[in-house]
Amino acid sequence: NGLRREKMKKIIALFILPMSLFLAGCSAIEDVSDSFGYVTEVTGYIEDVNQFATELPTLAEEAMTDVDAKAQLEELLTDMQTEIEAFDVLEAPAMLEDIHSQVLDYNTELTDGITVFLENIDAGTWSADLLAETGLMEEIEVYNDLLGQITKLSE
Repeated sequence: NGLRREKMKKIIALFILPMSLFLAGCSAIEDVSDSFGYVTEVTGYIEDVNQFATELPTLAEEAMTDVDAKAQLEELLTDMQTEIEAFDVLEAPAMLEDIHSQVLDYNTELTDGITVFLENIDAGTWSADLLAETGLMEEIEVYNDLLGQITKLSE
């Protein structure tokens, strides 16, 4: 009876060990897949932030004298706020949580700058200097540094 029990333990161990290795492997594959998906999302997001940064100065200047440009500027700003909100609910894989937290912090600063910009436009108190005063362009530059960090970690 004891010999039979030992034999059963060995058989069970032979099935459990490969199964646990398989499941651990699946978890690692899932982590890589999650990381790749996140990196793809954050890369697209940062490209959008850079496009925003490219369009913003010219449009802000044109909006000083052109009502249509002013409407386009407000749309650009509110669209960016919407993109920030969508990104903020994205969940980062464990290995990228620290950088994701940094992106969220920068998103808060960027959102605050956009809000100040929109409030000034609505109040009619905005000027060409407002872009420099809000620091929006400087805040946007940090996203490229974060993208470099994310890319290195995901390799």
